[in-house]
Amino acid sequence: MRSKTSYFNKGVFLNNIKRFWLITFAFSFLLFLFMMDYTNSVSARINSIYDNDPVNIAASIFPQSTDIMMLLPGFFCLIAALAVFSYMHFPRNTAMIHSLPLKRETLYITNYLSGLLLVTFPIVLNGAIMILAKVYLGIPLTYAFQWLGVNLVLTFLLYTFAVFAGMFTGHMAAQVFYYLIFNFLAVFLENVINNVLYDLLFGFYRTSSKFDVWSPLYHIPGLFNGFYNNEGSIGTVLVYFIAGVFFLVTGLLLYKRRHMEIATDVVSFNIVKPIFKYSATFCSSALLGTIIVEILNLNQNLTGYIAAYLTGGFIGYFVCEMLLRKTFRVFKAYKGFVVYGLILIILFYSIGFDFFGYGSYAPDVSEIEIMYIYSVHEIRRDLALNPEEYDPAEHRYLFSHKYHYDDYPMQLDEEFVRELRKLPGVTDSEESIAKAHKIHQYIIQNEKLFKANDSLYGNSWDDQEFKTRSLYFRYKLKNGDIIERYYRRLVTYKDNTELDNLLREYISLPEIRLKYEPILSKSADDILSVALNYYPVEGGYVRKEIPDVEGILEAYKKDLENMDPLFSMDGSYEASLPFNISFEFKESDDLYFEFNHYQPHITDKHQNVIEYLVENEIIDIERMDSEYGIHLKPVPAQ
Repeated sequence: MRSKTSYFNKGVFLNNIKRFWLITFAFSFLLFLFMMDYTNSVSARINSIYDNDPVNIAASIFPQSTDIMMLLPGFFCLIAALAVFSYMHFPRNTAMIHSLPLKRETLYITNYLSGLLLVTFPIVLNGAIMILAKVYLGIPLTYAFQWLGVNLVLTFLLYTFAVFAGMFTGHMAAQVFYYLIFNFLAVFLENVINNVLYDLLFGFYRTSSKFDVWSPLYHIPGLFNGFYNNEGSIGTVLVYFIAGVFFLVTGLLLYKRRHMEIATDVVSFNIVKPIFKYSATFCSSALLGTIIVEILNLNQNLTGYIAAYLTGGFIGYFVCEMLLRKTFRVFKAYKGFVVYGLILIILFYSIGFDFFGYGSYAPDVSEIEIMYIYSVHEIRRDLALNPEEYDPAEHRYLFSHKYHYDDYPMQLDEEFVRELRKLPGVTDSEESIAKAHKIHQYIIQNEKLFKANDSLYGNSWDDQEFKTRSLYFRYKLKNGDIIERYYRRLVTYKDNTELDNLLREYISLPEIRLKYEPILSKSADDILSVALNYYPVEGGYVRKEIPDVEGILEAYKKDLENMDPLFSMDGSYEASLPFNISFEFKESDDLYFEFNHYQPHITDKHQNVIEYLVENEIIDIERMDSEYGIHLKPVPAQ
C-alpha cells in the first residue's frame, strides 16, 4: 500500500512558531495599543452630543488606522518571510534543511504557513477585540469586518511577495531590496518619468499619480479612504488576493528548481541575471540621475540630464556586475553599458527634441467642445468640463461655501454645472475658443523664443527687463478626449507685447470679460453693503461703511472699463494699496462670489475709486501717507 505524501510537517511548523513567536508578540502588542486607543476614542465619541453618528464612528477605523497599517504589516511581513526562510541564504543551513527526509513542497508550504500565521494572528486577534468592543457599544459591524478582510488580504499579499522575492536570491539584503521595489517601484518610476517630461517636454503637465495601485503599501491611504467613504474598491482587493495566490504558486515552483549552492548569490537563476542587471541600472539612472539634476539645477538642460542619468547608470551597472560576479574586476564588461547608454541618449533626445510631436500639437478648433485657459490647473474648472468625474468624497471641500460639510451634493446637476462654467477661463463659444486657440498656437510656434528668453531670464542680473506668466490649457474634445498643456514660465521682454495682445483680445470678449469681472453685471440693488477696511499702524482693524453703494460701485466699474483688460488676469501681482473695499451681496449663487462676499484687489490704477473715497472724505491722503508711508497721488481733474 502506497504511503500518502504530506505537504505539511507539524514538527517544522511548531519549531518555527517557537523560534519566531516574538514577531507575533511584537506585532500583536503594537496593534493592541492602537486598538485600545481607537476603542477609547470610539467610546468617547458615541457618548458625545456633538459627534455621535454610529455609522460615521464605525467607518472611522479606516482613516484612523491608515498609518499604523502601512507600517506594521509592511514591516512584520518582511521580517516573518526573512525569518522562516532565512536558511536559504546560508550554505550550511540550507544544506542541513534540505538533508531532512522532506519533499521541497513540504518544506515550502510548512514554512510559508508558519510565517503566514505569525503575521495574520495579530490582525485576527485585534480585529476580534474591535468587533467585541463595537458590539458592546452598539456600533454597526460592517466596517469592522471590511477592515479585517482588507487587512488580511493586504497582509497575505505583502507576506507572500516577501517570500516570493526570497526565491530569486540567496542574499538576505537583496530579498529586502526586492520587497521594497515591489511596493514602491510603480510610483517611483511614474514620478521620475513625470519629472523628466515636465522638465524637457514643452507644455507637458504632470498629472497626479495613476499607478499607485501597483504599489500596495503606498496605495493603502487611498484604498482605506475609499472604504471610509462607502466607495471601497472591492476589485482592487480581489486583484491583490489573486496576485498573492500567483506569487504563492510561482514561489513554490521556483523553490523546487532552486539550487542549494546559490546561497549568498544576489540572483538565484541565470535567466534572471540580465533582467536584474539592466533593471537595476535603469533604477540607478533614475534615482541617482534625478538627485544629480536637482543638486546641480539641471532641470531644463538636456545635456545635463543625459550626463546625470549616464553617471547614475554607470554606477548601477558596474555595481550590479560586481555583485553578480563577486569581484571588482568587471570593467571589461563595458559593452553592455555602452548599448544601454546609447539607448538612453536616443530616448532623451526623442523627448528633448519632441520626435513624437507632443509639444507642437493643439487640437483643431472644430474638434473642441469646451475648454478653459487659466494661469494654473484648477479642479473646479476640470469639473466644469467633465462633471461626471465629480467625486463627493474628494471634491466636497471645493463647495464648502455653498454647502455644509455633511450636506454636499452626491452628483453635480445641470444647474451646478452651469455655475461652474461661469468661472473665468471656461468657455464653449466658438469665438472665445478660437481666440484662446490662437494664443496656444502662438506659444507653440514660438517655443524656441520662450526657451531662449527663459535661459536669459535665469542668468540675468536684471530681471526687471523681463516679465513672466504661466498658462494652462485644457480642452474637452467632441469625442470625449481631454487634451491638456501647461506652460509654467513663459518669459518675454517687457516691450514684447505679442502674447499680451493675444491675451488682451481674448479677455476683452464680452463673455470672457464678464466671467473675470462678474461685478460688472451687478447693480446697487444686488448689494447689501460696501465697506472700506484697513489696519492702522498703531494696531487694530478699521471698517468704515460706505453708505453710497451706487456711487462707489459706479466708480469701481469705471476703473474696470478704463483699465487694461489684462489687469483682470494679472492684477493680483500688482502692489496693493493699504486698504481694500469689500462688497457684501444680498444673495448670490455665483461661485465667484464665495460666501456672498467680494473683495477686489485695489491698486493705484483704481483712480476713480480713490477719487471717490477722497472727495467723500472716506480716506485722507495725507493721513494714509503718514500712517503707512505710502503716497497716493491725487487724481488729476478731468
